[in-house]
Amino acid sequence: MKTWLSAAVIAGTLAVAAPAMAQSSAQTAMPAANWLFVQAADSATVDGSKLVLKGVAPQTVMFADRPERMTGDTTTASFVKLWTDGKDSFQKDPPNATLSVTVDGKSQVSVVELSDPVLSGDTLTYNIKVLSNEKPVSGQAASLFIDWWYGGPGRCWRGPYGGLHCGW
Repeated sequence: MKTWLSAAVIAGTLAVAAPAMAQSSAQTAMPAANWLFVQAADSATVDGSKLVLKGVAPQTVMFADRPERMTGDTTTASFVKLWTDGKDSFQKDPPNATLSVTVDGKSQVSVVELSDPVLSGDTLTYNIKVLSNEKPVSGQAASLFIDWWYGGPGRCWRGPYGGLHCGW
């Protein structure tokens, strides 16, 4: 029964995902937008002014709200490389970010300013400046929601459902 159920789930997933994977070959330049980013990691360690994300996902998810809702992703390595790109780069105007971690089964949330990312394997380290009353804490199941960045040198294409999907 388990094997049949697993096969049915896989077949159903492929039936739904196949049209989405068939992206349009017509690509366009990434429109200027206020992109927001999400990075996920197995754990976060906070030590003074350092935030270390261990087991960070190899991709950074990105999305934009209005005027056109767009989605995208890039490798985390590409995200770090782009830190200094453009006249409005994160290096010149460090982003705010919300760090959410799980400690003893409860979510702990704090707001920080990020700077100077360094990626080594699946470990991503940022310098941080605390912006909220709640100090960041070390914990598991870390999510980092990074404030907007305007622009992007990437490419976009229309997905099967009409929305733009972008990446570098």
